[in-house]
Amino acid sequence: MSFPPGFLPEPEREAPEPQPGVAAPPAFAPHEPQLVSSPVAVFPAWSGWDAFAVLVVTVLAVFGFSVAALAVAHVFPAYRHLAIAELATNAKVIVGSQAAAYPVVIVFMVGLVRARSAQPFAKAIQWRWPGNTAATFIFLGILLAFVTESLSRFLPIPKSLPMDRYFNEASSAYLMAIFGITLAPLLEELFFRGMLYPLFRRRLGITMAVALTSAAFASIHGAQLGYAWGPIVSIFFVGVAFTAVRQRTSSVASSFLMHVGYNLTLFTMLWIASDHYRHLEKVAG
Repeated sequence: MSFPPGFLPEPEREAPEPQPGVAAPPAFAPHEPQLVSSPVAVFPAWSGWDAFAVLVVTVLAVFGFSVAALAVAHVFPAYRHLAIAELATNAKVIVGSQAAAYPVVIVFMVGLVRARSAQPFAKAIQWRWPGNTAATFIFLGILLAFVTESLSRFLPIPKSLPMDRYFNEASSAYLMAIFGITLAPLLEELFFRGMLYPLFRRRLGITMAVALTSAAFASIHGAQLGYAWGPIVSIFFVGVAFTAVRQRTSSVASSFLMHVGYNLTLFTMLWIASDHYRHLEKVAG
């Protein structure tokens, strides 16, 4: 009588006798899953070309909004009689155009960083809010401002600088102060300490990265300072302090708070020296 294959159970086979000196195989060897290591995220995820793209967008945005601001200003009777060259140095026109351009640049930067890193912007750029120690970094910025102002007495600082033209009246001075402690430090820290510094550090190491980031930071203030080497050297060492804090804390938010404290102190010093911005001629060169 025949049976189809597999109908009858196969006879049990005796396990072979273990050989002397040879370990017996385990009765049951479960399958061990292979551990697959997840790819390590590269920091920074963006490239030098991405940083260059942010610079280009910044220039185009500031230029475009400046042209628009000049055109709008000529519509108002108070500015209609002024020449374009004179309007180009008016704090309300210039700061207004930059205040409109900077959010556009920040939005572009956020989109670019998120696209490159596939992470939330704050995490990708290492924003990391310091929490309860936030006031400490503002205090460090205040202290830095006093130290810098004290040491700058030993540098050849011109009596008059191009940026003094923006402080010709109280309303312009207040506008500059608001812009200088909000949007200006935010964009500068996101770009210099957030995007640029990690690129330099990855290629050149910490020391060169701090130096180059600080030099780039000082260079964008060159036109405001008339390219006088004394003020530029001072701004360079301020940039070194900001970048060192960013390196030490791994947090762009910390250097931002320090930057805010620094700028706030400078504007407060000017506010006190000029009798609440009512007598700016006291501090003008």
